[in-house]
Amino acid sequence: MPITNTWRKRLHATGTVVWRGLLTAAILSCTVIAVADIWGAITDQPIDVAGPARSAVNRADAVGAFALGCVERSLTTTAPQQQSLGDCWSVHDQIRLPTTPPVIIGRPRVSAATLQDDIDSAQQWSVIVVVSERPYETATPHDQCYRLPVLWTAYGLRATAWPGAADCPGPGADIALGYPANPPDTSPVFTTVAGFVTAYLTPAGGIERWVTNDSGLLPVADYHSTKITKLVANHTTPDHDVPAEGTTVRVLATVDAVDNQYAPRHQDYALTLRVTSGRWSVGALDRAPLLAHDAEPTPVVSAAH
Repeated sequence: MPITNTWRKRLHATGTVVWRGLLTAAILSCTVIAVADIWGAITDQPIDVAGPARSAVNRADAVGAFALGCVERSLTTTAPQQQSLGDCWSVHDQIRLPTTPPVIIGRPRVSAATLQDDIDSAQQWSVIVVVSERPYETATPHDQCYRLPVLWTAYGLRATAWPGAADCPGPGADIALGYPANPPDTSPVFTTVAGFVTAYLTPAGGIERWVTNDSGLLPVADYHSTKITKLVANHTTPDHDVPAEGTTVRVLATVDAVDNQYAPRHQDYALTLRVTSGRWSVGALDRAPLLAHDAEPTPVVSAAH
């Protein structure tokens, strides 16, 4: 059957649209390829966003680990062991060292690793190392901080100077939490939290009774028993009734638990509760407790050594 003029026009129009689409796609593809080729010709490397970030983190970890070992050697190396210092420093002169370790150290850890200098072939880092020191085995330990400069190059790691005493980070600050309400132990909120804590921490089971369907919470079951010693909330809730569907409250539960070795454990759990199907349920374990609005930090006074 011969094609009519109407169909001939339709096919021609369709072919034109398809051709234009293919041409546009080809041009875009060529443009992308061209841009990639130009970038490659200029830099001779692909664009990498995550790589530098990973490299910086990995380098800081390596520098910190090296500094830990070097500070420990500087504090404990004795005269007969002087050669071992060569792993950290180039020792050209005879260094006066004790015949026995002058201190007992423990718990060495990195407090900070800061990039100080970055030149073409090397980076110099400043590392603060904290160690717990005591002059003899039965003495009370105290924290002491040391600063060690570390050089990173393609050849490895090297200390550019000996460690010196440094100020330790402060003891921090306390701040008021945002839980002004105290639900009574007869309230539905208290009953829900108590049931959840028992089901979550002990082998009692039945956690599904106390959590929402989307909470994703599974029992830990590593404890012999639990008891809530304090419960505070971010706002008041009815002492007996359950409020409207979807109502939420955030609480902080203080728990005295006994583990499976019958050792006491004092713990806090920040929780978000939500009313679902006419009852309170735990919707989430919060990552941190609420802070009070407009609260000001109160510096902690460091105890004397």
